[in-house]
Amino acid sequence: MTRTIVLCADDFGLSPGVNRAILELLEKRRLTAASCMTVFPEFAADAPKLKPYLGRADIGLHVTLTHNRPLRSVLIRGWLGRMDRRAVAAEVERQVEAFVAAMRCPPAYLDGHQHVHLIPAVADAVARAARQFGAYVRLTREPAGAAMLRRPAAIESFFLSQMSRPLQRRAAQLGLRTNGGFRGVRSFRETAPYRALFCRMIENATSGSIVMCHPGFVDEVLLSRDGVARAREDEHRYFAGEDFPHDLRGADVTLGRLGG
Repeated sequence: MTRTIVLCADDFGLSPGVNRAILELLEKRRLTAASCMTVFPEFAADAPKLKPYLGRADIGLHVTLTHNRPLRSVLIRGWLGRMDRRAVAAEVERQVEAFVAAMRCPPAYLDGHQHVHLIPAVADAVARAARQFGAYVRLTREPAGAAMLRRPAAIESFFLSQMSRPLQRRAAQLGLRTNGGFRGVRSFRETAPYRALFCRMIENATSGSIVMCHPGFVDEVLLSRDGVARAREDEHRYFAGEDFPHDLRGADVTLGRLGG
């Protein structure tokens, strides 16, 4: 039976090169979702270019808390319960407002850059914002077992799945829609070609799963803001080429959306 997955490109707004790569793949109908970072000026500059794709791709908010502080610090404070919940809620609200101002519509879903939306205090703010707009939230839950061990970054996948529990509970309490599974996790230290990684990522993925990806073109802005660079070009090259649709057919998978 053919299964439908959401292929979601993260980090729109991070740099001009990332934006350009995501827009190119949207135009080629190779993506069905894009997560937007509103904290950099590159988002507002290029957001109008996303509007033609609103009817065929889910455009969501990539809540970002690590643009001005180290990830380690955010995670430690968050998981130790030391975050100011009102300050977090206000920051999520600011980023939602920036998205709406640029796109003239609410986000189709909410998730988090470097998965910060899984932190309990952030998960609560994200869930409340999603309920306000009728958006869905991205969970990172996947069944643990032998199948997970065959995929890239199995340990990271396991921990993300466990970390997703607070958001999953909050989403259930508020009656929010969520994805059915989560794939695409990688360490960015892999030596295998991205095509091989992707085929392992989508093996036996359930319908309604979100597969995360990070296509982009390297530019000076990206190099100044993020440690993941050349791997983004590898991902873009694969998704833009003809091996990608061939591999989808071979896996009996089609691309679709969760929103709308």
